[in-house]
Amino acid sequence: MQPVAILLATYNGEKYIEEFLIFLQGQTFQNYICYIHDDGSKDRTRRIAEEFEKRDPGHFQILEGPSQGGAKENFLWMLGQIEAEYYMFADQDDVWLPEKIEKSVRTITEKKEGPQAGEEAGPLCVFTDMYVTDEKLRVMSDSFIRYIGRDPHRIKFSQVVIDNPAAGCTMIFTRKLRDMAIQLKHPKRVEMHDVWVLALAAACGEQCIRVLDEPLVYYRQHGDNEMGAFSESFLEKIKRNARDVLSGNMTREKREFVQKARILAGELCLVEGLPEKNRKILKAFSEIGEKGKLTRVLFYRKYDFSRNRGTIWMYLWV
Repeated sequence: MQPVAILLATYNGEKYIEEFLIFLQGQTFQNYICYIHDDGSKDRTRRIAEEFEKRDPGHFQILEGPSQGGAKENFLWMLGQIEAEYYMFADQDDVWLPEKIEKSVRTITEKKEGPQAGEEAGPLCVFTDMYVTDEKLRVMSDSFIRYIGRDPHRIKFSQVVIDNPAAGCTMIFTRKLRDMAIQLKHPKRVEMHDVWVLALAAACGEQCIRVLDEPLVYYRQHGDNEMGAFSESFLEKIKRNARDVLSGNMTREKREFVQKARILAGELCLVEGLPEKNRKILKAFSEIGEKGKLTRVLFYRKYDFSRNRGTIWMYLWV
């Protein structure tokens, strides 16, 4: 087996990156190479990465290249640079449990038994859950996915394009999925790199995703998170929606939410290798805004374009 390619995009991460690289060195699975591309840090991030590369070149390699201008752009650029059998994303402030890589590799390499056994029987992508913690790693929730109101087992493409449940730092995926992911035509139209990769795996078929439903990462909440975990009670949600209605933002924000999903579907349609049936459904979804409201709602119901929570309300926005 080739070394697993861990892609680490960094920017001004001197506070956390050394700790994360030490955690990597303590993994129970050691057949990996962590590729690091710094996006123009003004602090000691690059210097720390260079020290690890010098001390442990078998596990750490710095990728030279221009600044990409953001985490999404950085990760997508790195995907195009590295040839590997399996890929993982990593964030500079991650805390990985020692067995994270081992369990992820074991899960993605397991083949199904029976009539579907064979080279294509394994998944294209596996994702795990995370602990949600404060900055001092005190656990606030043992399920990031459920904390943000998602369900890890809702992995139909019609569900994932609406509510993506997985964070990039929990994923492992194959070369085949990577080769499809780098076909992305318009990166600015996709919200994040991990949203793109999981939606693409889902579009290939439910059997292409496997869920390892246990937390193997501590997701640390702090002021520097590019994307943070957010949870709210039912009462808080009512208050927020009331404020949005009074401010006039309610309809606009909800429609923008659905439109992002349609744009994502439109980008998925441009990738070669998707099952034709799924491509046709995604294309119809991407263009459904031109149809009447009743047609849109019936289409959503037929193909299960839905949310874990609030699908009925979503029909008001479509």
